[in-house]
Amino acid sequence: MNTKLELETLYEISKALSSSLNIEATVPYILRLLKKLMGFDRLTLTLYDPSTDQIVVRATSSGSLQGDGFKRGEGITGKVWKYGIPMVVPDISEEPEFLNKLWKRKNLRGKKIAFIAVPIKSGGRVVGVLSADRKVSGKESLDELTRFLNMVATLIANSFSLERKIHEEKKDLESEKKALEMEIKRVYGELKVEGIVGRSRQIQDILGLVHRVAPTNATVLLRGESGVGKEVFARAIHFLSPRADKPFVAVNCAAIPENLLEAELFGYEKGAFTGAYGTKKGKFELASGGTLFLDEIGDMPLSLQAKILRVLQEKEIERLGGNRPVKVDVRIIAATNRNLEAMIREGSFREDLYYRLSVFPIFIPPLRERKEDIPALVKHFLSVFGKEYRKEVKVSPEVMDAFMSYSWPGNVRELQNVIERMVILDTDGVLTEEELPKELRRDMPVQNELEGVPGGTSIWDVEKRLIEEALRESGFVIKEAARKLGMTPRQVSYRIKKYGVKLPR
Repeated sequence: MNTKLELETLYEISKALSSSLNIEATVPYILRLLKKLMGFDRLTLTLYDPSTDQIVVRATSSGSLQGDGFKRGEGITGKVWKYGIPMVVPDISEEPEFLNKLWKRKNLRGKKIAFIAVPIKSGGRVVGVLSADRKVSGKESLDELTRFLNMVATLIANSFSLERKIHEEKKDLESEKKALEMEIKRVYGELKVEGIVGRSRQIQDILGLVHRVAPTNATVLLRGESGVGKEVFARAIHFLSPRADKPFVAVNCAAIPENLLEAELFGYEKGAFTGAYGTKKGKFELASGGTLFLDEIGDMPLSLQAKILRVLQEKEIERLGGNRPVKVDVRIIAATNRNLEAMIREGSFREDLYYRLSVFPIFIPPLRERKEDIPALVKHFLSVFGKEYRKEVKVSPEVMDAFMSYSWPGNVRELQNVIERMVILDTDGVLTEEELPKELRRDMPVQNELEGVPGGTSIWDVEKRLIEEALRESGFVIKEAARKLGMTPRQVSYRIKKYGVKLPR
């Protein structure tokens, strides 16, 4: 054989196999290459089909073939599959075991056509057979041709093994992904609490804490900015607790005047003060057996803090004007947006009460720090207000983008109010930028002059300039530009398209 041609052919085959892991797409080209360069004819690749328990045709050097596959040990091809060794028929017209099953060759006598079949092995087992016809002259050796075809079979087998391995790893990864998704759904389903919307890591962590503390009687201190939903979490703790069938009573300590708050909490006896014409139970007694939620505990006057501390320690109260203690079984959940540690240093909050309240502190982050919760919250509020106002409403991408960009100083409460207002005003079923409150509109004029930007310039112009600058500074890497701008890559990509920002090719 021509050694140089042999090496060139093997090189081309290796290059083709390395270009794609799809064996059935590359092998036909390889078979045609073998026919053109090496003089082989009627090249056929058969591979094992577990559904039929046969080796069936997967690729040929030309056209379609008629006939079924081969059973193990059937004909020359079936024997190669069964025994895993190459087999050569020097003259197929003289070989009774040659079945001529696939190609239906005609007029074979006197043509001296050899048939060579070599096994395709993967993982120590035969997974297929590579076969070919070859007209043989006296100068050529069937052993050399078989050796060469065996090398080709080895290259195909290696690619086949790699393809199968990657396919199996992909299946394993897909199975693992599905298992993880199911586990996430299961965990989320277990953690999901009525009224709490959000799938951010922060919310999931908080829900985990809620589920742990709810079955206990521990006092909980909820901390976070105004509007983050502290009362919603307080209710969640109550309704997940053994006290769920008992009262949940909420008191806003900042909303009740100081001279009335004590009577509201502890109740009073008849004649305790002018206008006390009868006995009245306070919130502690009304919540007995259940939960008392003390919202804005940081606004409670010092004079009342001592009495709250006594209730926590002694589990009893005294009504105003009363002279006997009343036992109460109440779980306390307190909440504040104040810096209680600073208030302790200033002397406006009792340190001993602070430690009694913060047995189990939970911090609820502001909405701007968990923006991935915004789409779920928007969907929830659209559903709520859609039912309330009998409207089917959705948000435009521009509005959702504005929601994601805004800092939400009023947190979830502000988002809720904004959506309710927009749903009320909506006339066509789609919330657009024109319906946004002015503080959320990106096209409102800039009130203060920015560096290099004259007053009256629109937010659009400023935003486009900032995006262009960030892209240039980051070498037009969108992910890096997004990091500089404090945005997500999706938000930056949307603005690039919206403003027609040119990117280098």
